[in-house]
Amino acid sequence: MPVISWTGVPDIESAAKLVGPRLRQLRTNRGLTIRELAERAGVSKNTVLKIEQGEPIAEILLTRICNKLQTILPNLLSAPEEVESAIVCIHRNDPAKWHIAFRRMRAPKAIKDFDQVADPQERRRLGSVGFVSGFVHTHDSALPNGRLQAATLDLFGDQEEPGFRHSGEEFIFCMSGILKLTVAEETYMLYPGDSAMFDSSYRHRYESGQPLDATEVTRALMVWYEGNEQAFSVRPDEECENDPH
Repeated sequence: MPVISWTGVPDIESAAKLVGPRLRQLRTNRGLTIRELAERAGVSKNTVLKIEQGEPIAEILLTRICNKLQTILPNLLSAPEEVESAIVCIHRNDPAKWHIAFRRMRAPKAIKDFDQVADPQERRRLGSVGFVSGFVHTHDSALPNGRLQAATLDLFGDQEEPGFRHSGEEFIFCMSGILKLTVAEETYMLYPGDSAMFDSSYRHRYESGQPLDATEVTRALMVWYEGNEQAFSVRPDEECENDPH
C-alpha cells in the first residue's frame, strides 16, 4: 500500500486523530450529513467516515473536504494540552507552527499547501516573489469544546481564493503593514492598531494592501468562532459565486 502523508505534518497518525473530531464538529455545525459533505467534495461517503474516525486519507481528498467546509488544514491541527476540564489554555509561540495558507497558482510544484515555513526570512522570500500570498500560525490556546479560535496571519499581495464563509463572527486586528479586508465585496484598508469585526457568514478574505517588495510584512491577529449555521450560508460555492452574500 502507498504511504499516506500530509505536507508539513510529520506525525500523520496523531494529526489524523486530532483532525477527525474537529472535522466532524464543523460538518455538524454546518448542518451537513456525511453523505451531503461527500457529494459536495466529490469523494466517497466512506472517505469522510474514515477521516472523522481519525484515519489518514490522501491529502488531495482531505483538501477537497476542507474546501467544502470553508476551512484549511492548519485550523484543524491545534490541540490544547490541558485536560477536558481546563478553564485556561496557554499558547506558546512556536515558529514551527507557521504553515502556508494560500499558495499561488504560479508557485513551483515543490511548494505545497500547509508546508511548514518556520524561518521568517523564507516566508518573506516566498511572499515577495509571488509564490505564497498568506501564511497562518494557528494558536493552540483553544479551550476544550470551546468555539473561540485564533491565528496569526502573514500576508503578501492579493489572494487568488475568492474567500471563505462560515457561521459565527470574526475579529481581525492589524498588527503591522496594511491589511486589505474584503467582506461581501466591500473592501476596507486597516492600518496598525485598526481592527474590524463582522458576520463571517458573508464571504470574506484577507490580503496585504502593500506591494510585494514592501519592507514591512502585513501581519494580523484573527479571532473567530463557529455559531449555528444559517441556511443561506451553507449553499455550495457553485451556487453563490456571483452572490456577494
